[in-house]
Amino acid sequence: MEWLRKFLDGRYFRSDELSIALLSVTVILGISGLIAGIPMLYYLADVFFLVYIFRNYSRNIERRVAENAKFMEIFGPFFRKVAEPFKNVFNRVRDRKTHVYLKCPSCKQTLRLPKGKGKLKVTCPKCKTDFYKTT
Repeated sequence: MEWLRKFLDGRYFRSDELSIALLSVTVILGISGLIAGIPMLYYLADVFFLVYIFRNYSRNIERRVAENAKFMEIFGPFFRKVAEPFKNVFNRVRDRKTHVYLKCPSCKQTLRLPKGKGKLKVTCPKCKTDFYKTT
C-alpha cells in the first residue's frame, strides 16, 4: 500500500470545471455512439476520457490550474449557465434535513426556510409579499 500512496502523492485529482466538462463529453459521446451505432464516437469518447485521466494523474498542478483558467475564460459564461440548475438541486439535497424550500405565492421566487421553527411569517425579498408558512 505504501507504493500506492507514494504514486498518488502530489497528483492533481481535482474536480474543476474542465474535468467535469471532459467527463460529461465522454459520457455524451459514449451514449451517442451506443444509440447511433457509430464506433467513431466510442473512439472519440476514449480520447476525452484519456485526457481526463491524464489531468487527474498529473503532478504539474500549476499547468492544470492554468488549463482550467483558460477553459473558464472561454467557456465560463456557458458553463455557469448550464451548471446553475444542477447547483440548485445539489443545494436542496444538501439542505434537506435542515431547511425547506417553497415558492412565493405571488412571484414564484424560491425561498429557503429553516425546518422545525413552527409557523413563520415570511416576507418575499423579491416582491415584499407577506404570508405564513409552517415549517
